[in-house]
Amino acid sequence: MTRSIPAYAVADTLTDTGHPSSTHRHTWAPGHRVHQASPRTVRLWHDGPDEQQHLDLYAAVLRAAGYIVIAEHPRGQRPRLRVTHR
Repeated sequence: MTRSIPAYAVADTLTDTGHPSSTHRHTWAPGHRVHQASPRTVRLWHDGPDEQQHLDLYAAVLRAAGYIVIAEHPRGQRPRLRVTHR
């Protein structure tokens, strides 16, 4: 059964493994940004250069932590990751 997943849990997993957030600083800097898309889904972007390379790294870290990660690239939008719980 799928359960809810808070965006902060995904952000904390990445931050705890050395991947900084782009939104939790006093000034902007490259890093990850998460959004609660639904109670069971979090969307994840990388703000900064080498976007796809960082998304691939984030996906590997999150999968190792037990999350289900699907790469998305909607037409006309930036690439992102859809993250759901184990």
